[in-house]
Amino acid sequence: MNIRQQLLKRHSRANADLVEAHVRLYPEAIVELMACFLSDNVDVVQRASQVIGNLGRHQPETLRDWWDELANAASNPVHDAVRRNVARYFSELKLELPNSLESKLAQMFTDWCEDKNTPVAVAVFGMQFVADRSKDFPRLAGRIATEIRDNLDSGQASVGYKNRGQKILRQLSQ
Repeated sequence: MNIRQQLLKRHSRANADLVEAHVRLYPEAIVELMACFLSDNVDVVQRASQVIGNLGRHQPETLRDWWDELANAASNPVHDAVRRNVARYFSELKLELPNSLESKLAQMFTDWCEDKNTPVAVAVFGMQFVADRSKDFPRLAGRIATEIRDNLDSGQASVGYKNRGQKILRQLSQ
């Protein structure tokens, strides 16, 4: 399978699942998938990002060698799907991260949470990442808690943000 051509056929969950199944069956295809994810074609990046997000949920260790590339792509994304899927991947990841990468991600996710233009899904995944590491990053966790309280007090937070924000505040208070 030519992953780039397959991604460009259509933007659908079924197509993403097809590409993911191919990468899982042929692990060496991760190189081609990551080339798509790191390209500058918005459609290719968006669709590859969906596959990366799903692959990260099903086989998180598959992306271990690409952690730095994922973080770098998220810091300067071609499409918001990159930030969303990278933040989700790292927020759900149970594998231990190198300290330097973990620190970089915690800072980046905190900055995103404080940016009013950050989409809600991106913000909540980032908040969860920092909250889960609050003992290692107490200053950043404090900034996240302040941001959540400010957003909840403003009355303009979405239902999803309120729900996750309240859970994270409870988590941080323990």
